[in-house]
Amino acid sequence: MSKVSLALLVHSHQPVGNFDHVIEDAYQKSYAPFVRAVAAHPLIRMSLHFSGILLEWLEKHHPEYFQQLRELVKRGQIELVGGGYFEPILPVIPDADKLAQLHKLSAYLQHHFGAAPRGAWIAERVWEPTLPRPLAQAGVEYVMLDDTHFLSAGLQPWQLHGTFVTEEDGFPLRLVPSSKALRYTIPFQDPSETLRV
Repeated sequence: MSKVSLALLVHSHQPVGNFDHVIEDAYQKSYAPFVRAVAAHPLIRMSLHFSGILLEWLEKHHPEYFQQLRELVKRGQIELVGGGYFEPILPVIPDADKLAQLHKLSAYLQHHFGAAPRGAWIAERVWEPTLPRPLAQAGVEYVMLDDTHFLSAGLQPWQLHGTFVTEEDGFPLRLVPSSKALRYTIPFQDPSETLRV
């Protein structure tokens, strides 16, 4: 069987004010089993993103989950990705607020897991060309964006198997195209369908 190289970034979020029982149900059915499965396969490496509000809830209700994440970070199996703490749509808030949101989640990850994030999650995948400067100023090296952004800019699907660099006012940022097709096949189709994409 031929090898498949796949960069995975898994995003987890709960809205501010969501009911404890709803988040607990998601924890029992999704968050906890997923991390156990990752831990059972140490050769699989990936990136995980959690919004700050979800991390606060996990810290309070399931501190053992934090220990599992710490172990995965320590052995280099997972990279925790930053972003806006409360999952804001970054282009619609002032730059000072962007920086505060990004710094808050970065400091939280550094404090609890001993590693500052290199990447950032872009909430709802909303991109504007004015984002590289505040993201880079916050220490972000890369973001993942929908392939539709790149396709709309005139690139072809076969060109999206690498990274791109953009900048604003001399602040560079690496862009990693994500696959819309994989975003829908991985959670909803059989693995054979995913491999065909």
